[in-house]
Amino acid sequence: MQKIHPLTSVFLIATYIIVALKLSNPVYLALIFFSVLLLAYIDNSLKSVLNYGKMIIPFAVMIIILNPILVHNGQTILYQGTFNFPVLGPMIITKEAILFGILNGFRIITITIIFGFGNLVIHPDRAFGFFSKIFKKSALLMSMTIRLFPTMMKSYENISEIEKLRGNELSTKDMKKSIKNSGNIVNILFLSSLEDSQDMAESMYSRGYGALKKRSTYFAEIYTAWDFTLIFICISILVYLEFITFKGFNSFNFYPKVDGVIEKTTKVGLILCVMTFIPAFINWGWKNWK
Repeated sequence: MQKIHPLTSVFLIATYIIVALKLSNPVYLALIFFSVLLLAYIDNSLKSVLNYGKMIIPFAVMIIILNPILVHNGQTILYQGTFNFPVLGPMIITKEAILFGILNGFRIITITIIFGFGNLVIHPDRAFGFFSKIFKKSALLMSMTIRLFPTMMKSYENISEIEKLRGNELSTKDMKKSIKNSGNIVNILFLSSLEDSQDMAESMYSRGYGALKKRSTYFAEIYTAWDFTLIFICISILVYLEFITFKGFNSFNFYPKVDGVIEKTTKVGLILCVMTFIPAFINWGWKNWK
């Protein structure tokens, strides 16, 4: 999907992120998750997208664990301790807090996968060339951000392989040693990032970036029928999302008592989820009919 217009690809990713952030029903969020995976599968980038999801799993697990410990809201109490912790008070774990933590952990994984797919779909050079005419320095920041995560992941893998070849075990039974070895990798990654940023700054200076007020472009981005179709679908999804939110079909409460998933899952909400699968089928049609 890197051949579509940069504005279309950015708008598509932004649409999925907005939908994932605003939906509270677990069924709807799961369908959005699978729609992104289907889109990545058709685009032959499913494996790369799943690697982004694996990277964020520890943070999602941390949220799932911390939420019931820090949040004591909810009527269904599963455990109540007697010892009063400073600031936190007595340990109270509720079913609602656990489910809410699981939902937020899954939401973070979904959003990370969407961002990962965006890194693969949005071509940094094309996006920078198009948006730099309007946003200038902000376009440069966006382009560098898009390059950041794939570059850091690749550097992390290379550094880890080198450390293994040197005989340094990253994961051992000794937690203190594992943390120390992981800290060394982070330190090397940080120094490598500083060197790369310096090289990039020197390269931009030698090419005369920012010397002229008006930027020149080597090629013009042209909208196609597929671009207009995807933009129309994205606008329709966002408008329909606001409609079901206004009508109350997007409401799902966890506190004080969690709502029933089946009761809160409606045909109106499922239509929105079906709409998020349309870009995947458009991509499939574009790849087979071009």
